Amino acid sequence: MRTAGYAAYTDQLRLLASDVVKGSWRRVHQDVEHALNGQAAQRLRSLVPLQVRRDEGAFFTGGEVRSRVSALMDTGEPSTAERFWDPTCGAGDLLLAAADRLPIGSTLAETVRLWGRRLRGSDQQQPFVDAARLRLLLAAAARHRGEVSPGSINVDAGLRAFRGIQAGDGLALLRSTSSYRGHLLLNPPYGSAPADPDCDWTSGAVSQAAVFVLAAAQALGIQQRMFAVLPDVLRSGSRYEPWRSRVESLLDVERADLYGQFDAQTDIDVFLMRAARRRKRTPSVPAGPWWPAPMASSSVEDAFEVRVGAVVDNRDPHEGPVAPFLTARDLPPSGAKGVPGRSRQFAGRLVTPPFIAIRRTSRPGSRAGGEARAAGVLVTGVDPVAVDNHLITATPLDGGEAECKRLLQVLESSEVSEWLDQRIRCRHLTVGVVRSLPWPGLG
Repeated sequence: MRTAGYAAYTDQLRLLASDVVKGSWRRVHQDVEHALNGQAAQRLRSLVPLQVRRDEGAFFTGGEVRSRVSALMDTGEPSTAERFWDPTCGAGDLLLAAADRLPIGSTLAETVRLWGRRLRGSDQQQPFVDAARLRLLLAAAARHRGEVSPGSINVDAGLRAFRGIQAGDGLALLRSTSSYRGHLLLNPPYGSAPADPDCDWTSGAVSQAAVFVLAAAQALGIQQRMFAVLPDVLRSGSRYEPWRSRVESLLDVERADLYGQFDAQTDIDVFLMRAARRRKRTPSVPAGPWWPAPMASSSVEDAFEVRVGAVVDNRDPHEGPVAPFLTARDLPPSGAKGVPGRSRQFAGRLVTPPFIAIRRTSRPGSRAGGEARAAGVLVTGVDPVAVDNHLITATPLDGGEAECKRLLQVLESSEVSEWLDQRIRCRHLTVGVVRSLPWPGLG
C-alpha cells in the first residue's frame, strides 16, 4: 500500500483518542483541536510522497474549503434526520463538516452510535479510513466538551460505531447504488483517466471528477443533494459543456460557487457545487449558475469573428503557399505588430489583418504590474497570416483597425480581467469565453 506511511499518523490519533476516553480532556484538548483542523492534511504532505498523492488523488478538504462546504450545506432545512455519504472520504474532512450539523446524545457513546447511523464513507486507502473514524470519534468528544466518564466507552467501541466508513472503491459503490436516501459529499480525484468505452458525452482522457459526479447523480434519491468540491475546468472548460448538460439533465444545480486555488500547496482552482436530484431526467433544461451574468447586452462575437489559430506547427506539414507565420513567442506583450517576419508553408486557413491576437495561456488571479488577463496585440498589414494554435484571433466584422483598437481597450480593462477570473479559472482561455466577453459597442 503506497500510503502505508500515513499509518504513523493514525497511530498518533488512536493514542489521542485513548487519552480522551480515559478522561484526560483538559490535558489534550488542544491536540484534539489540531487533529480536527488541518493536521491531517499536513501529515499527509509529510508522510506520503507528492507523486503518490497525485496518483491516488489524495488531497484532503481541510481549512477554508471545508468551512465553505459546511456553509454550502446550510440550506435552511431541518437537519435532524439527515444522512451523509462521502464515497471518497480521505481522512474524513467532509464527514466532519456533516457531523457538525448532527445532533448529539446525552453521552459520548450515544452520540457516536447516532452519528454512525447517519454517516457513511469509503476510500481505497485503509490508513485514511482509520483516520476518518478516529477523527469523528474525537469530534464527538469535542461536542461533549470532553465530559467523558472514564470507562464509559473505549476506542474500539467508538470505532465500531462508524462501521459505515470502510475501505472500498467509491466509484464502484456509487454505480451499484440507486435512490440513496441521504446527501452525497464529494471531493473526488482530479486526475485524468481514459473515458469508459460506453461514455456517450466525451472520448479520450477525461477528468475523474466528472465521472464521479455523474455516477453520484445517478445514485442520489429524488430531491437529495450533492455537495461537491470540483476542479474549475468542469465549470468553465469548453470541453466539458456536454458534461454540464448531462449534469443539468439529472440535477438542479442550485449553486456553483467559485473558490479559487484549492490550497497553498495544490495549484489547481476549484469551485463548490450544490445540486439536488431531479424528479425525472430531462433532455433539455435551462443552464445552471455556472458563471456570472454578462456585463453588457452584447458580446465580442457580435462584432468579431473569433477563432483559434489553425497551425499546429509540430504536426502540420509544410505544404502549400508560403505565408507569414505568427506565433505566441513572437508576440509582444501588448500594442501592435506588423506582418510577422517568420514564415512557413501552410495550406490551411489564413487570417487577414487587421485582427487582434490573444494568447491562450492566461493565469487567473493577481498578475504582475496589473497585466490584463486577456491582453491582445493588434496585427496589421495586408498579407494573410498563418496563426499558431496557441493564439486566439478576433477579426472585426466591420470597422477595421478602429474596431480592433476598441477591442484592445476592452481587453485591457480591469473589469474584463475580473470578469474573466470569475468566468474561467483554467490556465488558458477558450474561444467560447473570448466570444462571450462583454462588448459595449452594441445594444
